[in-house]
Amino acid sequence: MKKIIYVLIMFLVIAPLGAADYQDISISLGSISTYGYYGEYGIEDSLRASLSINIGLTSHLEMAAGVITELTPSIFNENTAFLEFSYALLGERSTASKVAGVGINTLISIGGFYTGVFNSDYQGAGAYLSITPLTVGSPVTGHRERILKTNIGYDFINNRVIVSFSLLTFDFYVRGTYRDYY
Repeated sequence: MKKIIYVLIMFLVIAPLGAADYQDISISLGSISTYGYYGEYGIEDSLRASLSINIGLTSHLEMAAGVITELTPSIFNENTAFLEFSYALLGERSTASKVAGVGINTLISIGGFYTGVFNSDYQGAGAYLSITPLTVGSPVTGHRERILKTNIGYDFINNRVIVSFSLLTFDFYVRGTYRDYY
């Protein structure tokens, strides 16, 4: 787990150094409700918080890397690192100029995750597909809200299906906003 986190941190520090026109950067905060199907053990649910860094790659594509930590039933017990790529379906999310991209959009994402539990040998890793039916805002405006994101994934190590929902996620842009073009 430590090696994966070190590689993620190194990537997040180095990636902005080669920033191209479309490489806007944002910090995201949100909450996630997760449901995991464990076969004979039934369904487990929990509330989690997410923190990620998003980097724009092209006018339609962005990458996110972050951490999801458990809040209930026990705080910070289970942590998940993830990396995902999202594509804007309804138009340009960024124009790399002072002209804003599409203010209302839909994102489809594909990603991978690694999960570890504090003081336990439990590990999980897998892939997921997600859709965010509504995003409001763009990099130029300096913020964006992602509404009703739904993930469905598969944990290859534990042979289980995972479904998660995020009612609201906030993106706060630190690069690529209107301040960078005026």
